Amino acid sequence: MTNLYGFDFLKSEHNTTDPTSTQTAEQIPSSTLTDEVDADADAEDEPPTREKVDTEKQFDVIKFLQNHRSAGCLPPSIIYKSVGVDLSEGGRDENVRKLLMNNPRIRKEEIPDPENPSLTIYTFGYQAKFNNVRNRTGLIAQINRAKNGVRLSDLLDSYDGIEADINQLITSGDIIAVLNTDDKDKILFPRGEPFLVDMDGLVCPSLDVDVEELAKKYLPMLQQQHDAAMYGHAHEQAPHEGIPESAGIPPGLDQAYLNEARERAEKEKEQSLYFMQTDVNPKRQIRRGEAICIGGQWFRVSSAVREGEPLSKQPAKAQAPLSVTSRKDMSKKNEVEGYIRDFDEDTVPLDHSLKEGTLKNLQAAKEALKTLHTVALQGRGSSGKQKGAGAQLLSSNANATNPEALAAAFASTASSATFRRRPTGNRNSAAAHLDAKKVAEQIEAAKLAASDPNLLYSHARRHGCTLDVRDLYLATRDEIPVADKEVELYNMMLKYKLLEPDEPMKRPRMSKKNSTLDENGKPKKRRYYERKGQRMTNTHLDGTEIGQALMAAAEKQQQGKSVGDGGM
Repeated sequence: MTNLYGFDFLKSEHNTTDPTSTQTAEQIPSSTLTDEVDADADAEDEPPTREKVDTEKQFDVIKFLQNHRSAGCLPPSIIYKSVGVDLSEGGRDENVRKLLMNNPRIRKEEIPDPENPSLTIYTFGYQAKFNNVRNRTGLIAQINRAKNGVRLSDLLDSYDGIEADINQLITSGDIIAVLNTDDKDKILFPRGEPFLVDMDGLVCPSLDVDVEELAKKYLPMLQQQHDAAMYGHAHEQAPHEGIPESAGIPPGLDQAYLNEARERAEKEKEQSLYFMQTDVNPKRQIRRGEAICIGGQWFRVSSAVREGEPLSKQPAKAQAPLSVTSRKDMSKKNEVEGYIRDFDEDTVPLDHSLKEGTLKNLQAAKEALKTLHTVALQGRGSSGKQKGAGAQLLSSNANATNPEALAAAFASTASSATFRRRPTGNRNSAAAHLDAKKVAEQIEAAKLAASDPNLLYSHARRHGCTLDVRDLYLATRDEIPVADKEVELYNMMLKYKLLEPDEPMKRPRMSKKNSTLDENGKPKKRRYYERKGQRMTNTHLDGTEIGQALMAAAEKQQQGKSVGDGGM
C-alpha cells in the first residue's frame, strides 16, 4: 500500500526514531518488515486461551498426585508450581479445593503452616483403593486375604510398577488370574500351596558367548563380503590381470568392520540368553506357554510369533495362557506363521532373557555337580558306577526323595566304599585312629556335597505333573479301582507311601445348603400373596371341573397351604 503521494519510502515503517539516522529505503532490511507482518498474522491466528473449568483442574491435580503418590501428601505451594491450581484456603481455586476435600481418592492431612506455625494448612495426596498395598509383599498379602478375588483394575493405582509385579506373579504361579469376559478385566485369586515338580534333564545356558572371540570369527566374513561387493568373485577365482590376488580393505574400514562384528556378536549373545539347553527331551514334559522355573527365575516357554514384542502383545492365538499349565497345545496356526524361537529335543525357548543372578545360580549348580561327581568317583574307584543315592543324585532324571535323607544316604555309601575296613591284625591303634578320622572327614565332605542347595538349580521346575506322567495316568485310569473298592485303593496308596497313615484319602465334599428346608430341617411353608386388584381372567372355565380345581387351589394358597405345583 502506498501513501497519498506514491512515495513508498515515506512509510512510517521506514522512518527511525533516531534523529541522527540517515537510512534510506534500500538500507532497511526487507526481513524486518516480513517478520513483523508474520508476527502479526500469527498473533491473529492463535485461538484465545480458554480458562479450564473446575472439573478439568481437579483432574489435573489428581493426575499429578497419582504420579507422585510415593511422595505422600504435598502442600498447596508445590501443587500450584507444578499444575497452576491454587488450593490454598480462600485462594483463586476455592471450588477445586472443595471438590478435592470431598473426593474419596484424595487423602487430606492438616499440618502446621511452615511460614506461620500458629496456623494450619491442608496437604493433599493420592488415596489408592488399597492404600495398604505399597510393594510386592503387600500386594501378595492383599490377594491372599481376598478369598473371593480382587479386580486387577482396582490394584493398578496402588504404587509404581505394580503391573509388572502382577505379571510376574501370574507367570510364576504365585497367584491365579481369571479373565472376566464381561468387562475384560482380570480377577486375581490366592494360589494356596503350590505343587512343584522337578523336570528331567540337567539344564545349562544355551552357550557361553565370548564377544571378542565371536567378533574375530565374524570379521573375515565381513571382509569377504566387502571383497565380493567391490571386486565381484575375482578373489575366489584365479587372479585376473590388474586385480591383486588378495583384495584388500582400505585402512579406514578396518575399525568399522570390527565394530560391526562386535555388534553381531553382542546380538548373538543377547539372543542366547533366551534359550536353555537340557540333556533330556523337554517336549515330553512341558508345552509352549506353560510356566517353567530355571535357576530360581520364572519364565513362560516362548510362544511368540512376532519379533521384539512380549507375549502380552502377541496375537491372541500366540499369547501364553493365564494359568501356569494348559490342557492342550497352542493353535496350529502359530506353526504355519512360524515361532521366532525353536523348541526342540534339547532346547527350551524362553519368553524373556536370563538375568545375571540366574546365570550365577546355574554356574553354582554346575560347580556343585562337579564337586559331587568328584566325591562319588572317590567312593566308587575307577569304575565310576553308582547305585542307590549316588545314582539318584548324579542322574539326569529328577527324583522326589527327601534331600536331607538322600544326602545322608549318599554320604554313608561314599564313605563306606572308600574306607572299608580290611582285616589287618598287625595294625596299631594309631593307624586305626587315623583311618577313623579320615572316614569321618569323608562322611562330612560327602554330606556337604550332597546337601549343597545349589543342586536345586540343576533341574528346571514346573507346576503340576509333567506331560508324560499325565499321559500315563490318562492311559491307565480305567484300571483304577472303582468307588466300591476305596478301601483297597486306600491300602495301595499307603503301601506305596502316597498317603500318610493318618491322612484321609480324600477331603469330604462341601455340603450344599438345602434351600427348601428351614433351620430345623423341616420343609419351608410357601406363602402366596395376592396382588392388589388381582382378578380372575380365565372366566371361561367357570362352572367346569378345571375351574373348580383352580378355585380350590386358590383357597389353599390364601390359607398358606402347599398345593404341589402351585395350582398351575
